[in-house]
Amino acid sequence: MQKINFNDRYGLTQAVIEGRKTNTRRFELDADSEYIARHYNPIYQPQHCYYRDSRGMCQLINSNTRKLFIPRYKIGEVVAVAQRYSTIAAGHPDVDTFLLQVAKAHKISIESVQELAGWNNKMFTKAELMPHQIRITGIRCELLRDISDADCLREGIRYIPKICKFYFKDVRREADFYFDDHREALAMLIDKVSVRGTWASNPWVVVYEFELVK
Repeated sequence: MQKINFNDRYGLTQAVIEGRKTNTRRFELDADSEYIARHYNPIYQPQHCYYRDSRGMCQLINSNTRKLFIPRYKIGEVVAVAQRYSTIAAGHPDVDTFLLQVAKAHKISIESVQELAGWNNKMFTKAELMPHQIRITGIRCELLRDISDADCLREGIRYIPKICKFYFKDVRREADFYFDDHREALAMLIDKVSVRGTWASNPWVVVYEFELVK
């Protein structure tokens, strides 16, 4: 089983766990290359068609390498939501059992678990020890700013009807960022999670739609 990382500082991992975030956009395509649309032809495999243009669904071919773009995850694949061991332990109903599972998985003593890199860095945790999983239900490629209004909210942007504001949180600073427009909110969130200027550069992204299964 593979893992997938979501940003903790801006509450995206928690949004996935709570079922509020059901889309994620990933920068898997080569930013320095152009892509050619190859439409369905009987001599090609009719798979890996993730982009739709005016002629219909098509494959994307890297103009430099001539390689077919294939996304990291597949439709129907169940993927573990990455979390730090320390985070899981803090909310686990049976901490001792969890620590024992971690120790066995890493073939170390239970006393050494907190010395693991995965204790504070989810990049080094094991997928089978993650308590939450998602199932990929859809995949497509598009330019970042082609996102629909509905998908802005599916990316984890929240809305407060009482004050008519869209917002997201900075958990580390315990601060909220409020906006009148959902696209403005997402643009700021994208730039904070990635790097400043990402929204303006409008790169190709892979859109994964998913559902929480555990």
